[in-house]
This record gives sequence, C-alpha cells and structure tokens, in this order.
Amino acid sequence: DSITTKLAEIPLDEDDPARIAFGQRNMFVPRTQPDPTRKDKGEPAPTTFVNEVTHWWDGSQIYGSDQATQDRLRLRRHGHLRLTDKGTLPLRDDDVEDSGMVRNWWVGLAMLHTLFAREHNSICDHLAEHHPDWDDDRLFNVARLVNAAVMAKIHSIEWTPAILPNPSLDLGLNSNWYGMLTYRFRKGADRKTVARYNVANPEMGGLVGNKTNKHGKPFGLTEEFVEVYRLHSLLPETLKFRRLGENEIFREVPFAASRQAGSPVVTDEVGMTDLFYSFGREHPGQLVLNNFPRFMQELSVPGNPVFDMGAVDLLRARERGVPRYNDFREQLGLKRIESFDQLTEDEERAERLHDVYGGDVDKLDLLIGTLAEEERPTGFGFGETLFQIFILNASRRLQADRFYTESYNEEVYTKEGMAWVDDATLKKVLLRHHPELRNTGLANVKNAFEPWDTGELEPARHPLREWDPELKSDPWSGDAA
Repeated sequence: DSITTKLAEIPLDEDDPARIAFGQRNMFVPRTQPDPTRKDKGEPAPTTFVNEVTHWWDGSQIYGSDQATQDRLRLRRHGHLRLTDKGTLPLRDDDVEDSGMVRNWWVGLAMLHTLFAREHNSICDHLAEHHPDWDDDRLFNVARLVNAAVMAKIHSIEWTPAILPNPSLDLGLNSNWYGMLTYRFRKGADRKTVARYNVANPEMGGLVGNKTNKHGKPFGLTEEFVEVYRLHSLLPETLKFRRLGENEIFREVPFAASRQAGSPVVTDEVGMTDLFYSFGREHPGQLVLNNFPRFMQELSVPGNPVFDMGAVDLLRARERGVPRYNDFREQLGLKRIESFDQLTEDEERAERLHDVYGGDVDKLDLLIGTLAEEERPTGFGFGETLFQIFILNASRRLQADRFYTESYNEEVYTKEGMAWVDDATLKKVLLRHHPELRNTGLANVKNAFEPWDTGELEPARHPLREWDPELKSDPWSGDAA
C-alpha cells in the first residue's frame, strides 16, 4: 500500500487555531495495522488488528513483550531488573526512561514503572533468602509472576472500587479475587487469595486459583474494552507538586512538559517520594463532556505540529468497527436512547449534541455518549454503558489465564510468593519503597487510591469507609444492598 492509504486525513476547519497557526489543512493519523492472519480465510471474521504488546495480565509493561526487551532490562544478577544508583529507571539513548512499554510516556508512568521495578527486585531478594540455590533466571521468572499478580490484585480490588466506590461493586470485585466466602468470613491477614480448603465454585471460592474457563473462545481483550478505557478526561492540565507533608504547592508543571524526555527531568528535580505524595493529594478530572484536557488537543507529534487526541479517540472506534453508542448499548442488552435529552438534563448540552449529530441519535459516538451519561449508579465515576464492559473483562482477564487459575499455586509461585501477593496492597508497596510516606495522609486511608486526607475522613470523599466490614458496617446487611 502507498503511504496515503495508511493514513487517515482529518480536515481542519478554516477557523481552526491549528490551521491558522501552522497552515495545516489536515491532521494525518496513521491507520491501525490490520491483522494479517485474518486475510483470505474465506469466512466471516471479526475485525482484528495487530498489537505490539501482549494483552495478558503479565506485567509486560514492566518487562517487555519480546525477548530482546526483557534481556535489555535485566541486570543478570540476583534476578534483578536494572536500576540506577538512585533507584530510578535507566535512560535510553533518547533520554526517556527505559521500561517494557514506553509509548506515550510521561512522569506518571515513570513513577509506577519505577515502583514496580523496585518491587520486583525486593521480591527477588525475598525469594533468594528462602531458595539460596536458585539461579538468576529462576529468581527473575518467579518474581515476575508474583509482581504481575500483585499488580493484578491491586487493580482488581483497589483501583476499580476506588473509581467506582459502590458497596455492591466492591463486594463483587473482592469476590472475584477471593471468593465470597473468604471475603465474608476472613479479615486482614487471615484473608488468603486461595483458601486452605479451596471451594471450586468461582463465585464462592473466587476465580483466582480455580479452574481456567475461556467460555469457548480464545482469550483476547476486545476492541470494545479498548474503547471504554479511553479515560483521558481523568488527566489534569498541569501537575502540582508539594514537598513531603506540606500543603503548599511549590511548583506547577504543564502536563506536556512531563512527557517523553521531560519525565526524567521532573523526576530528578522533584524526587520520587515527593512525586507520590503530590499525586496522592491530587484529584483526577471528571469523566464528563467538555472536560477533555486541552493539552491533549494540542499535542506535538512527529508529522503533526498539532495533534488532537480527542479526534483520534473517535476515529479509532469508527476505524475498528466498534458500534456507535446506541448499537453498542443494544448489543449489551441495554435500552437504546431515543433522544439526546435522555442523556442529560442540560437543555443547552442536549441541543448541542443534536446539532453536532444532525439530530440523528443513532450516529452518536460511543465515547461522547458515555461521557454525556448523567444518570450513574451511586458512587460511579462513569455510567452503566462503560461498566458493562469493565465488569465482563474484570472476570475474563483472570479466569482465562492459567497463571491466575490452575497454575496459581505454591508449585509455580512458591509458598513465599503467594504469601507476598496475599500481603500486598498499593499502600504497602508504596511504604516498602518510600517509608517516608508513613507521615502523610496515606497512613490515614486503607486504599491508596483514596485522597490522602488527614484528620477525620469525610464520608463524601471516602464513601467505601461507610460500609467497609473492617472499618464500620457489614456490606452483607440489607442497608448495604
């Protein structure tokens, strides 16, 4: 194919600031590479595309999705990943931190990748104490399994309930991981991912450590799941930094300045501990209309002096065959909407949607429709349409992976590795590598994704505390339902 057929052209209006400033009539967006294995099969097949990285929950963002990347990142001693003397990620030739996946890099990713690279090395040291005869390869591979499980656990039972702080949701996600029986009758250190007497039923005994079930289909994350993860509105325009334990903001950095080679500059100037403290004090943006970050509409990327990610988000769904909002809902068994004012009570906003889509509600893009949803379940950061896909994949990405099902056992992970996962929370991981954070609001919350507030915690800002069985009431009571 010629280069022109591999690019999508998005025309810019004559009064578009990018066209006025740069004389740019069109924005050029590389098309997604189609999956060659689906060609010439002579049978109907779903639209599929090539992915550069593995879609398994295997920590590949830290370790890489190919052997060459993994080899480059390894120290080749004690099972460790390479870190600098300061405990930060080494830099590549382009002055960006080196890790398993560095596309669209910024300081927030650098923080998490560094944290879990350190966690990997700590797991290696712990395993080496109990298995002094293990060589570098075995230490590395088992530590990777354990570290990936720590990340999967944190995402399942901490991040998701934090963005959807609803009692039923929290109960469901914890039951996915532990099983309803363990979550109901065990607390704190007694709560094990795999119970001593494991119940085979996935609802009662949990998905993790039970049988693999792919429900008759090869595992893969769907394009629908990719689309509901377009959560760019969570990002701020500027990053506000505070010194440890202080309220005063000592520096503000435009988000764009923390991208790519700007990331290690920010890390070096602010320091990793102060970065985590600053992020713990900040709030994400709301997932609503008219809250898309301005800097993401004005990105500078090779080939385009101005690159609008909002436009690209819409293009990708259309390009990859993801249904528009109404068809998407119908395929999930949800009701179609018949008018734009069913999404919002704001007449001006409904009228604007009507004008943009020429009055045809069936043309409404999935992303715009989900951001416009104003009626949401209690505590939900997004509406029911996104939730349907989230909750399906929350189970499938565990249940379809043998390393979280049949192979989640002491023979593969070791007794010490499984105990490490059971003990791990994001709060404990943070305190292991940044013990100075004990003297901040992190000490006052159970879930590190909550606001790091000090003093008496306000129920409106920490809703899950109002029913948490270890803090206040019992979620199995009628009131919690």
